[in-house]
Amino acid sequence: MAEPKGDPQSLVGFMTNAEWDALLAEVNELVQQMEALPDGLVKERVFKLLDGVDTIHREALRRLVRLFKEGVLEKVITDPAIHTMMELYDLLPAAAPDTPSKPAFPTIPIRAVRATPPPPPTRYPHWVPARHDELPSGAMRNIVVDGKSLTLVRCDEQWFALDALCPVDGASMRGARLSGFTLSCPVHAGCHYDVRNGARIGGGAALACYPVKLEQDGRVLVGIDMDFTANLPSF
Repeated sequence: MAEPKGDPQSLVGFMTNAEWDALLAEVNELVQQMEALPDGLVKERVFKLLDGVDTIHREALRRLVRLFKEGVLEKVITDPAIHTMMELYDLLPAAAPDTPSKPAFPTIPIRAVRATPPPPPTRYPHWVPARHDELPSGAMRNIVVDGKSLTLVRCDEQWFALDALCPVDGASMRGARLSGFTLSCPVHAGCHYDVRNGARIGGGAALACYPVKLEQDGRVLVGIDMDFTANLPSF
């Protein structure tokens, strides 16, 4: 395609400067349309992909510029396409001679592309019976409630339900030891949790806890998608 007269073409590429400007305009329009879409899984993944591509380009260009000899960058950015790319990734020299007086195409939000955090999942609070088979005091049992792997603990007439995966690395708590209110991880030495609130003794990530209630008919119910409040002594 013949290059229009009066349109300087510093370097030869696969398209003319006019075609380059048209491509920038099209990309800019597509990004703006994407930003205007309602939030959703597809939009989240698309923007996550764009964010990854942006990071790849940014890192590669910064490494490339470090290899330039003094004065090379100032020379190559006189080409509109190279100037636009360096501008998008904040790689223009502080005082670049013979460069456009204003950004070639400043509205492409490459740096602003970041995935919008998805909204928190909808919660449906409900009670689910937990199979305990007359669990004696001072004992524990691994159960599955609503697809969640939990540890059910009984201390006298108090019942507790906690995640059955250690927060350290997701290891199973199956085979853990119970001593009073202390639950000891079977995998990590010195990893102990208070079953009353899930706190790790000595500091660290806590085990998630779930509300538990005992019905008059002896059924033990575990609360799913409910806020948990620890019932600890005040002294």
